[in-house]
Order: sequence, then C-alpha cells, then structure tokens
Amino acid sequence: MSTALLILGMGLCSFLPRYLPLAVFADREMPSLVQTLLRYTPPAVLAALVFPAVLAPSGRGVELTLSNPYLIGGVVAFVAGLISKRFLLVTAIGIAAFYLSRALLG
Repeated sequence: MSTALLILGMGLCSFLPRYLPLAVFADREMPSLVQTLLRYTPPAVLAALVFPAVLAPSGRGVELTLSNPYLIGGVVAFVAGLISKRFLLVTAIGIAAFYLSRALLG
C-alpha cells in the first residue's frame, strides 16, 4: 500500500507543477516579458543538461583539453548547428565527431 501511495504522490508532484500554470493562465494573456522569458526556457534547460556532461564528463572537474572527446563532439556539433540549423544533421555530425575523436585519441 505504501508503494502505491508513493507512486500516486510522485505522480501528483510531477503533474501539478505542469498543470496549475495552464489552469491559472488559460483565459489570460501573459505579459510580453513573461512570454519573452519563456522562449528562453528550453535552450536554458538544454544547456544546463548538456554543458556539465561535455565539460566535465568524468565528474572530477572541467576538462578543457583536446583529449576530451565529449568536448570535441560538442564543439563540432555547435559549429555545425550554426551553419546548418538542422537538428538531425547536427546530431549525426556531433556523434560522428565524438566517436571519431574517441577512436583517434584512444
């Protein structure tokens, strides 16, 4: 019974923060400042997820060296994204650069 309550509680903790703003602001126009800030939320969250994995893959501090294949793949993917702006192509190029640099560097 306690496992079921735990699952129900975690479901509510996950659902309510997503649903409540939609319910509260459904019939209102959001201020332009809020709309502008919300446009930056997905890139900020993605950066917060990606940068630690790229810059400190071992978890022992920042590794800004050419022997870090995660950094090489990330930089190559970033440059490819600036040039092409096509998500699947950029992803494939970044993965290829990661594996190629890992194979070459050992």
